[in-house]
Amino acid sequence: MATLITGGTGYIASETVKELVKRGEDVVVFDIFVNRSRLEGIEDKIQVVQGDVSIFSHVLNVVKDYKIDKIYHMGAMLSATSEANPWASMQVNVMGSYHVMEAARLFNVEKVLLTSSRATFGLGIDEEVDDWTIQRPLMFYGCGKLYAEGMGRWYDTKFGIDFRALRYPAMMDPGVATPGHWGPPMIVDALQGKSHESQYATPEARVPWIYRSDAVKSAIDLMDAPKEKLKTQCYNVASVPRSTSATELAEVLTGKNPEFKLTFKNGSDPRKRTVTKLFSDKYARQEWGWQPEFDSVEAIVNQFEQELKDAGKI
Repeated sequence: MATLITGGTGYIASETVKELVKRGEDVVVFDIFVNRSRLEGIEDKIQVVQGDVSIFSHVLNVVKDYKIDKIYHMGAMLSATSEANPWASMQVNVMGSYHVMEAARLFNVEKVLLTSSRATFGLGIDEEVDDWTIQRPLMFYGCGKLYAEGMGRWYDTKFGIDFRALRYPAMMDPGVATPGHWGPPMIVDALQGKSHESQYATPEARVPWIYRSDAVKSAIDLMDAPKEKLKTQCYNVASVPRSTSATELAEVLTGKNPEFKLTFKNGSDPRKRTVTKLFSDKYARQEWGWQPEFDSVEAIVNQFEQELKDAGKI
């Protein structure tokens, strides 16, 4: 039996692959565009299958041919690309998730884990968002992820497939360059002794964070958790649940670079203020013992610094 990771050469998925290989698991990597540079050093220890989750036969074949018993469903179109092409996003994020769940049903897959997002929340959210906050997404990406969460719950109830899901907040790592993620480039510039003009943040912007390695850890921890403990089933997880603003991050960064200067391309706009101050992951902590490794802004900045030093970039 083997573990399948859809979108397996993606940014988070590829690190999940590496961790599972370290554990000795038989891993099958499935991706439409195989980025082999992210599999360097382990490609001889895994199976790599090029395929598209939006094509049902591709998903059926990989699950059947490799006798898959666990699936990390990480393949998806992200927010910006989903907004630009919602028609393709529908096929990948919604129909692709249906294909994964249906293949799991047909070929007796034991567990399916979906990586979802805080984007499933949106309209009318309060200062604290937890797993029981009403999910009314504002972006097409969030709509697709919310549908996938609901579909997974239904497959669990109807067919007994052990389904579980994670919702990630803003991703933090020196390599994160996704449009809208304003934290990573700000930290990198500060640690490299540069000033920074934020392309996406305003002074009022606040987001909760998860470090890349914590995102990987949470996925594996949840997949390993005993089913009887998982009362909530779909969970928020974070490294720093309490939202951090761009100006608060800048204050921490001046401790590393006293000359650091932050400006905003879009200036101040209180109308776009993010009201969520706490992305609560209390149910993950209570039910399956979730604990991040990097649990403060300072810890995350220090880890950025270490990774940049290791890469010879500072």
